[in-house]
Parts: sequence; structure tokens; C-alpha cells
Amino acid sequence: METNEKIHLNSFLCVLRVLCVERAAAVAMLMAALASSGCLVVALQPAYDDQSLVFDEALLGQWENSEDGDRATIERGEWRSYKITFGGRMATRSFQGNLTKIATTTILDVTEMRGADPGPYLEPVHGLVRVSIERDTMTAALLDYDWFMRAMARRSLGPIAAAIDDRRNAVITSSTSDMRRWLMRAPPEAFQAPATFVRKP
Repeated sequence: METNEKIHLNSFLCVLRVLCVERAAAVAMLMAALASSGCLVVALQPAYDDQSLVFDEALLGQWENSEDGDRATIERGEWRSYKITFGGRMATRSFQGNLTKIATTTILDVTEMRGADPGPYLEPVHGLVRVSIERDTMTAALLDYDWFMRAMARRSLGPIAAAIDDRRNAVITSSTSDMRRWLMRAPPEAFQAPATFVRKP
């Protein structure tokens, strides 16, 4: 490859990486693990249905990640949902969260706040965060992008299907029921290392 072609290719890859980081920051700000070097794993369908929704008041309150100073305020939303306001170094964003239990795993399904019509060509996606609360400590872990990319290459995702969008995010395209079956048996390495948040008085 000629030198100029290498330069153009490297520039293009850098642009792709910036787009991925920006998209990841927008949704990963929802709870945890902003240190990820990759893009996001998102789902077209929610991880819950009406029968599996739960509401845990232990999630409510103000939380802080002592490692990077990021803060989350979790309030009661409409019906059995949560309003999540997350503030980091870059910006503050608001999300809607819905909690569901899958066997012994608790998943917080996070989307952009509802209410505004995004238009017919913008499909809302769901971020899936595995959460655990022990007294005043909460851990949160996103699905691991690098693990998903390897599993997709090996075609070893089992009952779920996934595709890559134009921003290089991994998008789970399966139904809610198939996704729940997979999450019930998902290997630990399918999730990132959890981030730890401490409840603020």
C-alpha cells in the first residue's frame, strides 16, 4: 500500500473510532464502565416484558463512582420505571430505566428519555446493564463489545442474532424472549468489569 493510501486509511479508522467513542459516551453515561475502548452493544428490543418488570427502591438515590467522579441520580419514574440523570466530565444526560430479573441476574434496561418523537427513521435502542446492590454499594456492568465481536465472528452467540450498524456498534436483533434466554446463561466474560458506585447521603 502506498504511503498516501495508508494515511487516508488511518484517518478513516480514526474517524470511525471517534464516532464509536461519541456514541458510547452518549449511552454508556447511563451507568458504568466508561473506560471501554470499543463501541457499544445495544438491543433493538427491550430485555423485559410486562410480566418481568420489577421495581427496587434500593436503586433510588444519588450514586458516585469514586474512581472518576461520575455521578448518577436515580429517581422514581412513571409506573415502574426510573429516571436516571448521569453527569460525567463531558456532559449530563437523562435516561429512562426499567429493571428486570432474569434468574439470579438483575438487568437495568436503559433508553433515551421518552416523550419526544425521534421521527420515523430513528429506531430507539436499549442499553443493558447488569446491576447489583449491596447496602450502599452498587456495581454496574455493560455488555462487552470486544467479546461480542469475537462471538459474532465465531458465530457462537447461540440463540441470539446480532449485526453491526453504521457506527460499528453491535446490535442485538433478537426478540425479547430469545434475549432473556441468552442472558439467563450468558458467560461472565460477556460483560465488562463492573464499575462501583457508592450511595451519597
